Amino acid sequence: MKYIKNTLITLLALYSAFFWLGALATPFLSHFESYDLSAKLSYILSNACHQNPERSFWIWGYPVSLCARCLGVYIGTTVSCMNALFNKLNINIKAFIIMVFICLADIILNLFKINTGNIIRFCTGIIIGLLITITVNFVLRKIGGKYGN
Repeated sequence: MKYIKNTLITLLALYSAFFWLGALATPFLSHFESYDLSAKLSYILSNACHQNPERSFWIWGYPVSLCARCLGVYIGTTVSCMNALFNKLNINIKAFIIMVFICLADIILNLFKINTGNIIRFCTGIIIGLLITITVNFVLRKIGGKYGN
């Protein structure tokens, strides 16, 4: 079961890395006048994010193809998956709950049109990515324990 768990965590890391690397590539592609490739990559990423330019970081005058929060989610997921592969990814339940409330507070404030800014959105995205990996890792460990591995 450990092999399966590590394989699934690796796939999640690669999946997430595709999104944030692709999103960061689009402004560079546009800057170097590869507009068609940048547009195609942005289109692929449009299924993963609303891509609101006001909520995105800008590089060389072009928006990153994911909003700040989604970019943070994918980076946070990739980094925490890599951590989960090489270390035990355990977290205190109180810390987990505090992180959930921090993320919910940011999301709720934005729903009520209170702008928390892209840096805060990016940071909460990283936390969400960490929470995703912790949850997936926990579920996979429980499934592995159920089957004696």
